[in-house]
Amino acid sequence: MALSDAQIIAQNPWWSHRGWPAGDRQLSLLAGQPVRLPAELVGSIDLRKAGIHMLRGPRQVGKTTDLKLLVQRALAEGHGARSILYLTLDLIEGQPHAELAETITRAKALARHPGSSIVLLDEVTGVSRWQTAVKALWDDGAIGDDVVVCTGSSAIDLQQGAAERLPGRRGSGRDYLVLPQTFGSFARAVNSDIPVSPSLTVADLRLGAGEALLRDMRVHTPALKDALSLYLRFGGLPAAVAEAATGAVEPSELLKRVLYDSLVKEVQRRGASIPAAHALLERVLRSLGSRTDWSRMAREMDVPLTNRRGATSHHTLRDYIELLAGGYFLFILYFWRAGSQTNSLSNEKKVFFADPLLHTIALEHAPGLTADVPALVENAVGLALYRSYEPPERLTESFISPDRLHVWRTARAGEVDFVAGPRRELDVVEVKYQRQIDLRGAISVAKAHPGRPAVIATQDDLDFRDAYSLIPAHLLLWALGGDPHAP
Repeated sequence: MALSDAQIIAQNPWWSHRGWPAGDRQLSLLAGQPVRLPAELVGSIDLRKAGIHMLRGPRQVGKTTDLKLLVQRALAEGHGARSILYLTLDLIEGQPHAELAETITRAKALARHPGSSIVLLDEVTGVSRWQTAVKALWDDGAIGDDVVVCTGSSAIDLQQGAAERLPGRRGSGRDYLVLPQTFGSFARAVNSDIPVSPSLTVADLRLGAGEALLRDMRVHTPALKDALSLYLRFGGLPAAVAEAATGAVEPSELLKRVLYDSLVKEVQRRGASIPAAHALLERVLRSLGSRTDWSRMAREMDVPLTNRRGATSHHTLRDYIELLAGGYFLFILYFWRAGSQTNSLSNEKKVFFADPLLHTIALEHAPGLTADVPALVENAVGLALYRSYEPPERLTESFISPDRLHVWRTARAGEVDFVAGPRRELDVVEVKYQRQIDLRGAISVAKAHPGRPAVIATQDDLDFRDAYSLIPAHLLLWALGGDPHAP
């Protein structure tokens, strides 16, 4: 059923009330946060050129807030109040695409604005075949002159082929991805004395300027280590950062429940039970930092994941893992085939959490397990490298299979945790988060890729050598930074 007239009017209070921001939930929460987190994309979308923009990212990352900030920006720039249409589509999630088309048509009729409009469609990917409705309205001219901004919490639709990308109907539109805050942003939020991250690459850190910067940053070691301890529990979602910035030592039950409910909802949409979802999270916990494959993960599940026909198989498990990766809950790194000189990938892989708060939540639903801090640090380093190296145009959909981040393993040199960049220009990172480091392992890592920048992420050691560098994880994560609102 399409949204009613009353629902549409209630969602667009600026049509009749100039003081609407005071009563807006998202803007009120933003105003009450101890830190204002960046929202660069709000200022970069061109509100004068027709096009269909796509804004994706995990639930609770602030996409709705960004849309409300866009409303404020449009009004401040002189756009008429009735030229701005906002529709939250949770109420028609799972409905046929015809209901979406009817809702947009009804909203434009209610607004009674004769010229081009700004149409903001929140959580549009929850509507079945939403692209069909948007394409039809664009083609018949109903929104052909408008700036359309769609948000969604999943990239699964992008796996269905080019037809889902609105070919030829984007105008000046672009794809944007909003992700949780990086460790560098988180650290500054909880301690403003920590400098802004330079967002360097591993290769940059191996240069003289990079070495000098890291040596100078040692004065911030206590603050960075404290921030890392918090980050590994809270993660980078805006509400989590706000809680940590107020001095909380653990995420609140409300914060954890909201994110957990979002994850369970995604799994249940595929027909899995809640016990199966718990088993899935536990299995990711147990394999964190370790290589695995779909068959092995399926065999080791305590509760089977079944498909809609009741059959259990490793393909079913893969579907669910990829579903969660498509929803920005997990990300998957594949091994390059040992000895291969091509981009051929192995069946082996590592599965990581896309935000540390998800690890915190999963741990609470896995009785008897305790946090494996070295594995969690490896997870954080992998996520930072992914965000630093993955091409911006691929970020929205490559949590399932990144192009520029892999695990490397050969019979001679063993496993290297991360290789980042094009195969012929790899930067190499191994995580050894422990007090005493076996330097023979560091030498093996450097030998696996002679001449390439190699970094060993340590607990405390900082040392620069010809073949490799030892860099404390808190310094490495701060230096990598990464753009939290990459296009």
